[in-house]
Amino acid sequence: MVVGTGLIAKAFDEYQLNESIVIFASGVSNSKEISKEAFLRERNLLLSYLENYGSSKYFVYFSTCSIYDTYIPHSNYTKHKINMEQLIKQRAKQYYIFRLPQVLGVNNQTQLVGFLYNAIKSKKYFDLYDIERNIIDIDDVRLIVNNVIKSNKYKNIVMNLANTSNIKVLDLVKIIEKMCHKKANYHIVKKEGSFYIDVSQMKSLICNSEIFTKNYIESRLKKYYEWINKCDLTCI
Repeated sequence: MVVGTGLIAKAFDEYQLNESIVIFASGVSNSKEISKEAFLRERNLLLSYLENYGSSKYFVYFSTCSIYDTYIPHSNYTKHKINMEQLIKQRAKQYYIFRLPQVLGVNNQTQLVGFLYNAIKSKKYFDLYDIERNIIDIDDVRLIVNNVIKSNKYKNIVMNLANTSNIKVLDLVKIIEKMCHKKANYHIVKKEGSFYIDVSQMKSLICNSEIFTKNYIESRLKKYYEWINKCDLTCI
């Protein structure tokens, strides 16, 4: 069973007819969300599924790695996700909670990568925060989650599922500049903090897989944006 219709839900479409697992991928996905109504809708929906299936099915929930980000104070979104984790721990007999960083997919307009790409393409001026971010491809999220579920070794865990390396936003901008053949127009804003994500538990599951290569970010950006860029150049 899959609950939701967004990027993550679509990635796990193969579980739609699975009677033993609930992939809960519905609710608040925008990390900048501040609406109490939006948070309440996810809470109520989650509670209804926990009431109906919490004792009979595995629950899979996607939380956030932003809990480890000290560059900025915890947002309402981060606090909300932590609260949802607690509900699952209290009410689901068996569960997997995966904390994710920024997930790269076909639609990233509300996330950092989409913002930077559009700003650079349109030569829009922006503030560039001198911080580190963590980015993972949705296809790799699906691969690792499937490995965890199929291994049947882990139960009732909270796992950080993230890229094994962070990237500085400035380096991310340089990659997009190269793709777009344009220079970004920005002002660097210094920020104190860190964004350390412990992925040792996840790495034990992918020890024989070359997922996070040196050029991981660049190759994944090309995967989702290069064809758009080529279309744009053709239309000039």
